[in-house]
Amino acid sequence: MLIQRNIQFFFVTCLSICMMASLYAGDMTVSGRVIAADSGEPVAYANVILEDGGGTITDKAGEFLLSAVGIGREITISHIAYRDTSLIISSENLGIIRLMPTVLPGRDVLVTATRAIEGVTPVAFSNLSAEEIRMRYTVEDVPMMLTLEPGVYSYSESGNGTGYSYVQIRGFDQSRIAVMLDNVPLNDNESHQVYWVDHADILADARDVQIQRGIGNSLYGAAAFGGSINVQTRIAQPEPELALTTGYGSYNTQKITLQANSGGKLGENLSASARFSAISSDGYREYHDSRQKAFAAGIEHRHGAMTNQLRALIGYENANLAWDGVPAADIDNREARRRGYKAYTDDFLQQIYSLNTLYQIHSGLVFRNVAYLVKGNGYYEVAKSGENFYKYNLDVLDQYPDSVEWTLETDLLRRKWVENRYFGVTPGITFLRGRYRIDAGTELRSFVGDHYGKVKNFSSEELRSTLGHDWYRYYNYIGEKLSATAFLHAAVYVTDALTLMADLQYQRHRWQLDQKKIGHAAGHQLSADWNFVNPHLGAMYRVNEQLSVFANYGKAHKEPADDQIINADDVTSEPVMAAAEAIDDYECGFQFRSQHLSVKANAYRIDFDNEQLKNIDIEQEGEYEYYQADRTLHQGLELELGLQAHPRWSISLNGSLGNHIFSSGELKDNRIPNVPNLLLNGIVTVKPLNFFSLFVTARYVGKQYIDNENIGENPAYLIFDGGVRIDFKHLEISAKVNNLFDVLYSTYGYGYEWDGYWAYYWPGATRNVFVSVSVKL
Repeated sequence: MLIQRNIQFFFVTCLSICMMASLYAGDMTVSGRVIAADSGEPVAYANVILEDGGGTITDKAGEFLLSAVGIGREITISHIAYRDTSLIISSENLGIIRLMPTVLPGRDVLVTATRAIEGVTPVAFSNLSAEEIRMRYTVEDVPMMLTLEPGVYSYSESGNGTGYSYVQIRGFDQSRIAVMLDNVPLNDNESHQVYWVDHADILADARDVQIQRGIGNSLYGAAAFGGSINVQTRIAQPEPELALTTGYGSYNTQKITLQANSGGKLGENLSASARFSAISSDGYREYHDSRQKAFAAGIEHRHGAMTNQLRALIGYENANLAWDGVPAADIDNREARRRGYKAYTDDFLQQIYSLNTLYQIHSGLVFRNVAYLVKGNGYYEVAKSGENFYKYNLDVLDQYPDSVEWTLETDLLRRKWVENRYFGVTPGITFLRGRYRIDAGTELRSFVGDHYGKVKNFSSEELRSTLGHDWYRYYNYIGEKLSATAFLHAAVYVTDALTLMADLQYQRHRWQLDQKKIGHAAGHQLSADWNFVNPHLGAMYRVNEQLSVFANYGKAHKEPADDQIINADDVTSEPVMAAAEAIDDYECGFQFRSQHLSVKANAYRIDFDNEQLKNIDIEQEGEYEYYQADRTLHQGLELELGLQAHPRWSISLNGSLGNHIFSSGELKDNRIPNVPNLLLNGIVTVKPLNFFSLFVTARYVGKQYIDNENIGENPAYLIFDGGVRIDFKHLEISAKVNNLFDVLYSTYGYGYEWDGYWAYYWPGATRNVFVSVSVKL
């Protein structure tokens, strides 16, 4: 405790000194920082013009200084992609100035159907800006970078943020969160899950990440129950750049990234970018090591009123995973909590190709489209012992009755393979005229997934003599899905202060599953059609330039995941009539922003019908047992506070207080497992010198229950992280310490009854460090 207190005192003292130094670092100049209102990204090279002549431009960080300027003078900030903004100088520090995007021929600055704007769009959202990513991101997967956003909870299986990671928004897991990369949907078409591990280092290219909470807008589709995550990457940059980043940290975590950008070298209308990344880590837990590689390339062409962006992202991962958690008796033991055993190996290659098109037909009519192709193939492998012949269709000569097959056993090596592909187009058009805006669009998507299992390395002499040493295919099924979505979105600017929004979405999903008849497999031929109509209404009222209020209502549906209907790789599995999920989402809130202070608050109530919940399947690694709750309730309050009293330091705080419970049946009023009701976050950023920055983050996660009966508990915890960045013209050095005070905590758990109650947990990493160096030319 004494060491912890000394560390806390030292860190707080350093922060205080840096903040005091920053307050007295300037002379009689006016300073400020210009950012984009929609993304929070710094606006570089914006003109800052005094009313009676003179001025300056913003630097790459969006910051500017004006010397010998008096109080009461007017300045105008202008940029070709944003609306001009004028303000009166009232102090030496103007804080953060936000520019609203405008429609510009040939540039993708139009507010599209997937982006929310503060003071304009009646939804709750937050943005993770490029500057925040640059400051805090090291090597962790995307969910771990989002964990400081309001209402977001994230964790990783490895414990240190590498490998398989997961994110929740308002208690909804990522199978109910619509995730997009440059408007390409990443949710798996069969499980609705998102496999972040397949997309190594995508934040290295990110322009920003927007997190919308609640249903959101039409284009996100059925997955957007709890919210949506849209990662936008950049291609064009003002200056050419070649950068090499390498880093090393705890648990043998390593990263190397090589990035290149053409800048203006290819001419005024053509830009190109490329990146190669390799990340590896042993993980905090034993047998949770991972290796990730990715290659990304992009070409942007601008011609007149049209912009085309062609992207390719190829990602590969190989990870060892232990399915079981750590027994409750070991979770507080620093050595035992890391122990594991080699369970299975996951190996996957995914390719994403997309073409984003934006064409301004005339000043009030804009066409956009995203065409994409996503391909993936891979397997997970596990060594099994004592498996019976019946389960794996191993009586290939059909010489035993079923009753005998259940008694014959063998050890074996098993691989479950999947090869899938999906492609789609999302054309849309925006019509702007006076006080009206209409967006209309559609998405057409076709998916095919080929699943099969293979076994070999039999301990049974009989099987070795019959099947040899080659792989034997014991199951095969093919899933297909054709999805069509159409939407109409209308916004009416009734007055300069009042905006009304109405949105109507139609979805149709046609699903088929063809189980091949191999051995005991029944050969099920299944099909289903789901048709959904999803309305959404909202209103935004601007009380004044600083304060706005909003309210909205939406209804959404989601079709069942494939394994909620049948486990087609199990010869004994029979299909069930899984119901489609449905929610009614009610929200209201306000947004206040001044030069130095921003406040956001909102309340929500989500009534959920037919929520599909899951438990870890302790007998079958990699799989879950699903069960349906007739009615559940998700409701809560969310609050954000931001203070920028000086350009050299800022403080942001946010929190969410939720109530996530069963609202019917025997479990009524019980809390939903593995959902914290209280989340609190804080971030302090200080820049005492132009080349030196530091930050501290605090994250409090409230108590969670790990089972439906609310018997087992996962205790609340408080985690501090901190880091520094030294940034010269061609050299950048950063260091980050996670879990500064070396707290023991766990992030996920499950419990079950079997001759008593048994609880298991996934541990979070103790104190760990990552240091990186980047050289830029």
